[in-house]
Amino acid sequence: MADALKDIMLKITDDNPATRGQKLWVMFALSVFLVATLNWYAMVREPQVVKVEDLIQHKNEVVLVEGEVISWIEDRYGNGEDRVDLVIEDDTGVIQVRWYSTGKVPPIGTNVTAMGDVVDWNGRFYMQATGSGALYWEADDLPVLERVSLSDLAVAPEEYVDKIITVNGFISESVSPDAVYTSAYITDHPGNAAHQMQLLIQSARGEDLGWLEADSKIEVSGILAYQETSLRWALRTQGPDILKDNSYEPQINRLDWSNEATWSYESGSKVILAGTLEITDGVWTLNGPTGGHICVIPTVEDMAYATEQNLSGTVFDAQGRLMWSDDKNTWCIDANQGMGQNLVDPMSALTMQAMLSADPASMLESPNTHYTINTFMKYAFEPLDTEGYFVDSQTYTFGQTSIAMTFPGPRTEWIESGQGIVADVTIAWDDEDMRMRLMVNSYNLTGSPPPPSTLLWDDGATQWGYSKNQFVLIDGKAALHDDGWYLERPGSEQSIKLNVRLNAIGTDSLHENQSLTWNGRLRQIEHPTDLALVFSLDEADALDADGDRLADSFEDATGFNSNTEDSDGDGINDREEMENGTGPNNENS
Repeated sequence: MADALKDIMLKITDDNPATRGQKLWVMFALSVFLVATLNWYAMVREPQVVKVEDLIQHKNEVVLVEGEVISWIEDRYGNGEDRVDLVIEDDTGVIQVRWYSTGKVPPIGTNVTAMGDVVDWNGRFYMQATGSGALYWEADDLPVLERVSLSDLAVAPEEYVDKIITVNGFISESVSPDAVYTSAYITDHPGNAAHQMQLLIQSARGEDLGWLEADSKIEVSGILAYQETSLRWALRTQGPDILKDNSYEPQINRLDWSNEATWSYESGSKVILAGTLEITDGVWTLNGPTGGHICVIPTVEDMAYATEQNLSGTVFDAQGRLMWSDDKNTWCIDANQGMGQNLVDPMSALTMQAMLSADPASMLESPNTHYTINTFMKYAFEPLDTEGYFVDSQTYTFGQTSIAMTFPGPRTEWIESGQGIVADVTIAWDDEDMRMRLMVNSYNLTGSPPPPSTLLWDDGATQWGYSKNQFVLIDGKAALHDDGWYLERPGSEQSIKLNVRLNAIGTDSLHENQSLTWNGRLRQIEHPTDLALVFSLDEADALDADGDRLADSFEDATGFNSNTEDSDGDGINDREEMENGTGPNNENS
């Protein structure tokens, strides 16, 4: 071999013109051989293991780094590329590894060996790895998880610093499959929790795992660390390390039209909202009882159903994910976003009673089945009331369907008799009354209650009893007695107790000794001295339809217009004109 190489070198160095062409070909072949040899060596040689602090000395070289995965994020910029950015730590420092054409990503805390090129970008070093084999670990390299409770962490969090721990609890808010660098809270109880801890979710869960709904029961693994900026402990974790307990189904919250300011707390969550559906030129809107509205993004099934039925003007229970629409600059309920449920056409109280009558046993066999019922309140419901009745018509009719129900607890406001309501209910057996009972889980008020009925003094107590706890209209004159105000029937000794509203106009000096139409809630109270029940008018004031602080009866009697606050259109309201001695019939006006 040595003689052959010697002979080749002699031919290369020979100055004989006759062999010059041969020498060039030999030199070319030799260079190709040398390059191939070097490439082969580069491929077969094992890259050396380098400490993180020494990577600066190996720029543009392929090296190995051994360390612990402390964080990772998939598709950082959301452009769909197959890339995972990992942070690996050894005993000398940390390095970012940009991994392309990836394989399975190891859990946080795994000891791995990463192979890649050392890249210098404007003085910042990182490793660039490609292929599923660029990251390697064995079963023994996986982290040992320590299971703890939130109460344990609350007592002594410093005992678990920088440890890989597993915690069970409930997540405070919905997390989208593609959410990166987001946060939530894990609590020990859905709703009213005794302990909670912030979760710092550093990578997306992915479409395969789907949404994490608010109040879902979860098991999460991560690293406990103290956040100096917020002065609190937090659990750093990855999206795939949050496991959902599918045996527990979180309750879908019902939005309240009267508390629209709180809707932002439910952003991204599944919600239910009842209202009147309006479809105009393909735009779906759900209208509330007080003038509010929200856009609805229907499913394909909803739109197909809408072409078969005239849905506009129908009360619906819209279910979907609450999302803010920048295009519409309003909230929307998206039935396609993460759940794909259709709008629910609530059943009537009559239909519900028919179902209960037809097969009560089977309905009792499914106590956890939820139904949506479109109905009305039979009686006025006090804030502290929990039991009452649903009926199938707003006002009393012969043969009216009535179903007993129980509310989940007291409220802050009355619910009026005849008020429309859409409720999420389950069915239970009432042992005490020996009958079916609807258990109300959540509800929305729809439409407006019937207008106040007019009471006549001659109707008597029996007739008045049908209007107990309801708003009514009654004519009378306010009179101040030793124990307060009373409403008296002119020319008679008949009277009822009068509990006026704050700043009521019916008892001011302008309306003194005037017979007026009063509006208030009719109540029955115990007489202070006699063993009897008497009527009172609560939340009472003189009827003032136009809100100009002149009673309608007074305006009609003095030539003012009770339907407008400025009868003569001169820019001065009727109350001010009356106090100034001017008005529509006064030449000085």
